Amino acid sequence: MYHSQDKQDQYLEENVFKGHKNGFFVDVGAHDGKTINNTLYFETNNNWKGINVEPITDVYQKLVINRPNSINLNCAVDEKEGEADFIYNKGYTEMISGLKNHYDLRHHTRLVNENNYFGSISNIISIPTNTLSNIFKKYNVTHVNYLSIDVEGAEFAVIKSIDFDSVFIDVIGFENNYNDTSVPIVEYLSTKGYNLLHTSMDIFMIHKNSKFIL
Repeated sequence: MYHSQDKQDQYLEENVFKGHKNGFFVDVGAHDGKTINNTLYFETNNNWKGINVEPITDVYQKLVINRPNSINLNCAVDEKEGEADFIYNKGYTEMISGLKNHYDLRHHTRLVNENNYFGSISNIISIPTNTLSNIFKKYNVTHVNYLSIDVEGAEFAVIKSIDFDSVFIDVIGFENNYNDTSVPIVEYLSTKGYNLLHTSMDIFMIHKNSKFIL
């Protein structure tokens, strides 16, 4: 029933959204929309709609097939619109691909070790980037129930690309790879009205004015 890597969807369903129907999600780093995915449960079981963002073209093609009822975008999210270098991994390490400028040195060490062990390959490619503010404006999004961010180091850039005056987001969940890089994100979101909700593989923060607040 649930699809997340670390029961993120189960936690949110049981403790926050509790069967809420017809919600709206945004999934940044959605991969193929099915494999260890954080938003598929809500679309399948609670009739949510939303936007999936995936920068790797061949993975994006699978996303379109797996999530035909969503808006699916083939780009990366960054602080500005344009193009950026992207570490594209093929094979075992595919799901830790990410924007080069935001890729943590510790993640790079992990990547090299796993590439050597599993025989995976990494290349640098150029990909289009966009901001969440631009995306929200284009699709007239003013309320998001759940924003899921899994972008291998670019989490803060994704969050800083949001115009919080133009959109209300109930819950933001972002991957917690390294505590020292997560702390500034938590502090930044606190200035935007968010409270720490739950910490696991992801950090969840909920807006103080959300109707889902515990």
